[in-house]
Amino acid sequence: MTENKKFHIVVIGAGPGGTLLARECARRGIRVTLYEKGRYEKLGHDWSDAVERSAIAAAGFQIPERKDGRWYGKYVKENSGKGLYEPHAVDKLTVYSPDYSSAKLITFKMITLDRQNFAQLLADQAAEAGAEIKYGFSGTTLLYRETGAKSLDGVEVYGVKIKNETTGEESEVTADLVVESSGFSSILRTSLPLYTGIADPFKPDDFALVHREVRKLDKNLTETDIYPDHYRYGFFTGYQWTHVHSDGSIDVGAGVQNKESNPDPEDLIKECISRHPSILKEKIRGGRSLCIVGLPLKSFVTNGFIILGDAAATSVPTTGCGAGSAMFAALWSIPAIEASVKTGKAGIADLWKLNKAFYLDNPRGSNIAALSALRVILQTLTHEELNFLFKKDLMDEKSLESAINGVYVKPSLSQIIKTLIRGITRPTTLAKLSRATSEGNRMFAHYKNFPPEYNAIKFADWKNKADKIFHEAYEN
Repeated sequence: MTENKKFHIVVIGAGPGGTLLARECARRGIRVTLYEKGRYEKLGHDWSDAVERSAIAAAGFQIPERKDGRWYGKYVKENSGKGLYEPHAVDKLTVYSPDYSSAKLITFKMITLDRQNFAQLLADQAAEAGAEIKYGFSGTTLLYRETGAKSLDGVEVYGVKIKNETTGEESEVTADLVVESSGFSSILRTSLPLYTGIADPFKPDDFALVHREVRKLDKNLTETDIYPDHYRYGFFTGYQWTHVHSDGSIDVGAGVQNKESNPDPEDLIKECISRHPSILKEKIRGGRSLCIVGLPLKSFVTNGFIILGDAAATSVPTTGCGAGSAMFAALWSIPAIEASVKTGKAGIADLWKLNKAFYLDNPRGSNIAALSALRVILQTLTHEELNFLFKKDLMDEKSLESAINGVYVKPSLSQIIKTLIRGITRPTTLAKLSRATSEGNRMFAHYKNFPPEYNAIKFADWKNKADKIFHEAYEN
């Protein structure tokens, strides 16, 4: 292993992207310091999330074997063990219309992962690899120089201000590269000048409000009280779900568009639980938070700076699942960082490799962008319209499976013809669906033309066109 201790990386935030990047850099002998605002014991969300198996495997964790509806193998939790994976396996997921009148069965490419245990394990691995982790410290603002260019590369980040959460004292830490993995608050990138194009704060429309509770189950009633693992799709512009964790517990949650006109997702959960006597009053864990579902940043880098995870809005917009994208982005950052280490400077030309990997070399970026455009239009559909689309199979297994698993699929000619025939009695609904598909197609195609190398003029032109497509989806 080559030691590169002269090159110093500072990571802010122990999210899955930040800790994975710190682990991988430390394993390559690169000096890494990770600052985390909270305590080790409080790392991660207080619940288990559906996370893409492909991302977990790419991060180096064994995916267990599935048999008779259960997972078996390394890292699988026993009834109350400190493993990573919940024992209950979901292969086929039931997706309901808002009124439960129609259902589709889709392949589910995720696994339920204990986010607290996973966060702590990643932090342990990063520390074991040689990363220095300092708990109780947060990043407050970037240290940068302006080059005079009013463009993305118009700044050179050289460090970050660090706050001691116990004493309130601040200090300046210099670094060759700063990585923000601090969540959707995006404190660091929003401290940059607006002309960079990556400093705008997220808008309220970019979020969903999510509430979830893990409850005890009465095993004596589970045979007669049916509560399948399911998504209730499009429910109040979001979704509701139930997901069994083990034989004795179940996760019940809901997410709605972050608008005052929508109900509180906690009330939706209470209504769901009231219909199932097997779900008991005893709450094991859970919580509520905003969930970023907006369009990702057009660039995750500038000179001396990388943005990962929720700070860059890389969640799948149709489900809010963000851990997978954060981990992939962290892994795709490594070639860019290694190139920077060789030159001794983390310039935008080398760091651009992350953008290219996310948006051009892999379909993830194009998928998320297209699904973002699709989302803003589908959120205008009423429950009645969504029930109609389910019933007429205009929202079919294929389209729902791809969207929930984070993949945008352009409709085939036969699907378009089917839609026209079956939707002829609802021209207004059909028009909305057609426009959603059109905007999704435009966005997907545009992102496939992402600039492979950084050029200020070419990137600005590409970015302006991307913004125009997305704004037209909102405005029309």
